[in-house]
Amino acid sequence: MPSAENQQQLDIAAERAKCTFDPSQLTALFYGGEEKMKRLKAIEAMVDREPVFDRTDRYFLGRTERFKRALPMVKRYVELRNEHGLTPEESAHLKVYIDDYIPVHLHESMFLPVLRSQASDEQLKVWGPHAENYHYIGCYAQTELGHGSALSRLETTATLDLETDQWVINSPTQSSAKFWIGTLGKMANHAVVQAKLIIKGKDYGAHPFLVPLRSLKDHTPLPGVVIKDQGPKQGAISMDNGYARFNHVRIPRTNMLMRFSQVSKEGVYSKPIHPKLAYGGMTAVRTTLINHSALSMARAVTIATRYSAVRRQGNVDLKTDLETQVLDYPAVQYRILPLLSHAFATIFSGYWMNEMYAQYNADITKGDTSLLKDVHVYSSGLKSYCTKLGADGIEEARRCLGGHGFSLFSGMIDFHRQFLATVTYEGENALLTQQVSRYLLKLYKDVIRKPDMHLSPPSRYIVSLVDHGRFVQQRCAARSMAELYHPEIILKAFQHRAARLIFELAQAEKQGAQWSDLNLECMRLSKAHVQYIMIENFHNGLEKRYNTSPTPTPEQENLLAAVRSVYNLHVFYTLETELAEFLEDGYFSPEQASWARQALKDSLRAVRPNAVGFADCFGFTDKFLNSALGSYDGRAYERMAEMTEYEPLNGKEMTDEKGVVWGYEEFLRPLIFGEVGPYKARKGESKL
Repeated sequence: MPSAENQQQLDIAAERAKCTFDPSQLTALFYGGEEKMKRLKAIEAMVDREPVFDRTDRYFLGRTERFKRALPMVKRYVELRNEHGLTPEESAHLKVYIDDYIPVHLHESMFLPVLRSQASDEQLKVWGPHAENYHYIGCYAQTELGHGSALSRLETTATLDLETDQWVINSPTQSSAKFWIGTLGKMANHAVVQAKLIIKGKDYGAHPFLVPLRSLKDHTPLPGVVIKDQGPKQGAISMDNGYARFNHVRIPRTNMLMRFSQVSKEGVYSKPIHPKLAYGGMTAVRTTLINHSALSMARAVTIATRYSAVRRQGNVDLKTDLETQVLDYPAVQYRILPLLSHAFATIFSGYWMNEMYAQYNADITKGDTSLLKDVHVYSSGLKSYCTKLGADGIEEARRCLGGHGFSLFSGMIDFHRQFLATVTYEGENALLTQQVSRYLLKLYKDVIRKPDMHLSPPSRYIVSLVDHGRFVQQRCAARSMAELYHPEIILKAFQHRAARLIFELAQAEKQGAQWSDLNLECMRLSKAHVQYIMIENFHNGLEKRYNTSPTPTPEQENLLAAVRSVYNLHVFYTLETELAEFLEDGYFSPEQASWARQALKDSLRAVRPNAVGFADCFGFTDKFLNSALGSYDGRAYERMAEMTEYEPLNGKEMTDEKGVVWGYEEFLRPLIFGEVGPYKARKGESKL
């Protein structure tokens, strides 16, 4: 019988041998196409060659050490970007693969995008070269100690001094201090500050201003600017999230970002063509977070799937001495494999959102704001849903690793800590559901007044509510479990559920319910709408990419069948999780509900043989995963033991050549030799 270590390698090889498709055929999907994959893989190889990005001992470093380690990473990152002329997309992938929140991360993911989208062409001619070349190291300062993404509630003020033609930036209260601002604590010398624009006593709401923070000569904080690092946090410990207060700091009037709003020297305010244009920075980041969620779910499921395939526990088959592979237990499949399907669903919805956002950016330069509401609402809804899906799914995958999942060596904890922040920044998830619900409610009211109005594809199902008498008679058309697999039947079911929740929200409001009392209804509606969008995007995406040939080869047929099995798993896991909402108005019958549950079990069984192949298709290298349990070769236990060699407690500073720990003579020997007095439990009253 082979050793546990050898058995793990045999198991992982057997898993790959039974895969029904070539995983490399799907890797390009994850990277966005064959050509893009080649470029991004070259960037990954470049990172692996650079000693400064080595992560071997990362799990043993504290916050100060991680920050110090990140500084040379920053310099080398910018050098590589400049040396190879990387595009913004390639630069972003370089940062992803470095796999650490290097302190200038927000310079490129927030500061630059806001400058590019909100500064005028004239301003960009002046500021752009400095910002692009890191002469200006910037951050985006919106969140305050007392307020987050609610722009209307921000307290920082920018008051126009007409005599000097300057803005006076001020933090009037402790709660108005800018807080949680990445890159601010130690690195940034400029910030785009969101502040209330005040002219002659009139408040025009939050607007962005370019505010110098530190001297460009010696990096000292400028007069009136108090900056600190905000302190330890759960994750992203290399990032210098900061705190800043402004004490009547003066900047030129022209430092207001003026692409959409302008203020003349005489104090005349010109409003933007659409009031929501100020949300452009958050919308861009929310779109990015959808893609980040997909990557993080894929990373977690890669580790969990590989380890569960080589980890053996219990013995179901008494005919063999081998214990059962953990991934063969249905309960484990139910906990791990849906995360795989969610990763795929999020990838397809990420592509859909990216295309919409790119079109919006192209339109907005021409003064066309027609896509603004859709972009804002769908980026908010998808951000809210996908980041929660990821945060919950990664934790569930970690728990499936058993006791070893509690070790940093698992490769799951460090990146999960960083990911957890996504559920609250750029809009707290529960709050964002209200924005989605408000939008859908408004569309419903508009459709009732004008049934032939134009609706974008994701919301066209709302028209079904015009004839409410007919709507309430709708029932699922599936006459067998096989028919439940038909995409049109599934999409119709998710449309009906979302439409019903819109109608119920409208009725509650009509009957006098306060909006603040409808938070739970908003959460349910937003989730229903987003789940419908994700299922539709998944279906459309896989058909567009993998069902293109009228005479497919056997390899193409196998690939399409494999991806469809993952699609079915996503559909039926989502359906089973939300089954009550399909039953409560009678749209599903109890029999159809039982079919859905059986279809979920069947989908798990269909995906199981290809599970390791699907994990491989994401293309993560062992260096990126940095996981003893999730390595490609399956040597989980050997790698766990190998990684203990890097533990500082096992090094010379803490252990002598005989293997005795530091402090033995002073602290341990007196205990062992009874030199601290005898112990006798006290009886009677305390003498303390």
